[in-house]
Formats: sequence, C-alpha cells, structure tokens
Amino acid sequence: MAHDIARSLTANAADAAGSTKSNRPYRLGILGGTFDPPHIGHVALARLCIEHLELDELVWIPTGQSWQKGDDVTPAADRLAMTELAAQALSDTRALVHASRMEVDRAGPSYTVDTVHELREHYGPDASLAWLMGADQLLRLHTWHGWQALFAHVHLCVATRPGFDLAELDGPVRQELAQRRASTDLIQSMPSGRMWIDQTLAVDLSSTALRQRLAAGQPADDQLPSGVAHYIASRGLYRPTQSDLPIPARPQTDLS
Repeated sequence: MAHDIARSLTANAADAAGSTKSNRPYRLGILGGTFDPPHIGHVALARLCIEHLELDELVWIPTGQSWQKGDDVTPAADRLAMTELAAQALSDTRALVHASRMEVDRAGPSYTVDTVHELREHYGPDASLAWLMGADQLLRLHTWHGWQALFAHVHLCVATRPGFDLAELDGPVRQELAQRRASTDLIQSMPSGRMWIDQTLAVDLSSTALRQRLAAGQPADDQLPSGVAHYIASRGLYRPTQSDLPIPARPQTDLS
C-alpha cells in the first residue's frame, strides 16, 4: 500500500509533536462514518479538504457499533477493509492517508465526542484537528451525542453540495455556525473550535442509495473506488436476497 494503514496513532502523534516545534501546527483531518460502503463522494470530500486545509494526515474512522443505525449494518471487518481500500484512492495527495480501527475495537456504541477526545490526547493540545463531514451529517449534527462538546477538540469542516441552504440547519447549529465560521487560514493555525463551510463539492451520493442500487442488481462501479467495487463483488456484499428478486413472468401457454 502507498500509505501504511497499520501505522499507529501514537506514532503519528510523535510527528505532530515534532511539527508543532516548527513554524506551524500539525494538521490532521478526520473522516468518520459508517462507510457502508465508502464511495467516491467520500473520496471527493477527503481530497477537497486535503487540498484546501493543507492537511498533513487524514484518517478514515469507520464506525464500530452505530448508535443511530441499529443492527442492519454490514460487519465491521468488511467496512474496515473497504475503508482501507478507499483510502488508497488518495495515495497521490500531499497527506498521509490511512484507516483506523479505533472505533471498531471500542466496546459499546461509537460516539464521535469520545473519538475526538481520544485523538486530541494522542496528537496533543497544539495540533489542528478537523472533523470532515458532508451536508447530510451537518443537518443531523444536533442529534449527535454531546455534539457541542466537539468544538473543544476539533474544528468542523463541511463540504456541501451546490445550492445547499444553511437555513435548513437546526437553530442551535446555525447559532454555532454564526459564531464559529472561519477561513481555512484560521482553521490551519488553530487547534479547534471553528467551522468551515465549502459549497462547491458537486457530488451528491449516499451509501443508502448505493446499497439499494446494488441490492437491485444494478451496476454501481462508477460510484465506488475501484478497490471497493472489487471487494464488494468478491465478498458478495449487498446482493439481492431471494425475496428481493423479481418474480419471473409466467410463460404464455397456448391451450387451444
């Protein structure tokens, strides 16, 4: 692999400590999600943030036990493997890109606020940590466990689709955005507490729609990183069950 996805967060934290002794903070981007499956929209979001925020490192963190999505989720081992493959699609960027199993290995529900607290402890008080998300996650932010505590540990960096209306946001989230919205320069130079919104990402995909497409037997390779598409095919993931298959047409019989 171009990037060593097995490299420990502790080792990366040592790099962060060294960087903070230079003239700027170490910059980490964090892309969390169920990734069931990871798709080209996730890759586009990651690439955009690597470029605009000049990230040194980007870590993908697949959810272990999702507290919002119940049990109808592909096994964590498969989602982690697909996330590792999706990360390889960014091997041509300036950042070290890898996947972490920190939530997969954690007992109990996966709460983002716990994850960012752990990352802050690893990377130290001076590193710039940015949690990356899309428009759909931003719309649901007010439902996240302890969401307002996130700002003590990370920035929130959001790439929305063109035409996304910020007025759709829940009131408290809009208030936080009004107080915390900042430029990329400020995000890069501060450890946490700011919000950045980009409205140029012209990719509007969802993992739910992808699963439905695959379950219907429709091709979706153009919406998946190539490694992920091959993994899904080889593992037989998201295939239609017998109950999902259309009933064959009854043959016409000439009884005359």
